[in-house]
Amino acid sequence: MPEIRIDFITEERVIVATERSRRPHDFKKAEATAEPAPEFVPTCPFCVGNEAMTPPEVDAFREAGTAPDTPGWWVRTVPNKFPALAPDANDAPDAVGIYTRFGGYGVHEVIIETPKHNETPVVASAHQWREAVRMYQRRLQTLTRNERLKSVLIFRNEGKAAGASLEHPHAQLVGLPFIPPVLQRYIEGVARYQSRHGRHPLEAILEQEVREGTRLVNQTARFVVYAPFASRAPYELAIAPTTPALQLATMDADALSEFADVLQDSLRRLYAALGNPPYNYMLFTAPTGYDGVFWEHVRIAPRLSIDAGFELGSGVGINITAPEDAARYLREASTASA
Repeated sequence: MPEIRIDFITEERVIVATERSRRPHDFKKAEATAEPAPEFVPTCPFCVGNEAMTPPEVDAFREAGTAPDTPGWWVRTVPNKFPALAPDANDAPDAVGIYTRFGGYGVHEVIIETPKHNETPVVASAHQWREAVRMYQRRLQTLTRNERLKSVLIFRNEGKAAGASLEHPHAQLVGLPFIPPVLQRYIEGVARYQSRHGRHPLEAILEQEVREGTRLVNQTARFVVYAPFASRAPYELAIAPTTPALQLATMDADALSEFADVLQDSLRRLYAALGNPPYNYMLFTAPTGYDGVFWEHVRIAPRLSIDAGFELGSGVGINITAPEDAARYLREASTASA
């Protein structure tokens, strides 16, 4: 029978359509007939040697003695060539009759995670992937010092169905001059639960997920990976640290490496179970100047179904795989490099 589940923090509803339940093989694509992606693509602006095809880099991990915008880098950050927001725009309000608009001020960057066109997180070495995540940290540290930005979202789109316009492995950061609605609903939900129960809701969530184990996928000394009780997407995963003190911007080298490894392990499980699915992941960090207890977390959402008229018209998701089933399949999935 179908179920209506309520998100523990935001109180949003999700329908879990158990009678439509899908196993991993139902989502796997037919065996690909296309040639594997090469290590270098001459027309790809993110491939090594094509640095002139991107805007000038703003940061990079590169070999000593190599100049910006030349080969010699292993992780590189550049402004998005087609930004959603721009740092040279103003943020002044403007009335348009009954409406209000603001200048499109903000920051939109691309983190090129590897010089190799085909080195996805699933096949990357632990060292290379840790360096990519270390760049996430460095850019977050830099952008959160900008007082005009109220929040910074780090996200990754993998596959065309997830909105990736370029195949070369990369993530993006957008610095916003406001707090976006998804983050605002989370903050309000946390405050609501804390006022009622005197503790952070993620503390309660992690306690139950670890104790019950039915939605638990992976656990390390510092991080817990689980399928959220009210998952909106089939095979959705959440990654949360065991304490709110663990935040990306301030993690030491050991914690950062562990976080990178856990994230990579999660992506490898999805790859093994679902056959290289398109996905988005988002890292939610505290708004600039936030003075409450903010528990950072990652949401990984495979793009295995499409929001249609009901979902768009109601705002209620329909998940065709129970989180408990998804967690079981993902616990059993191989995490070896593809």
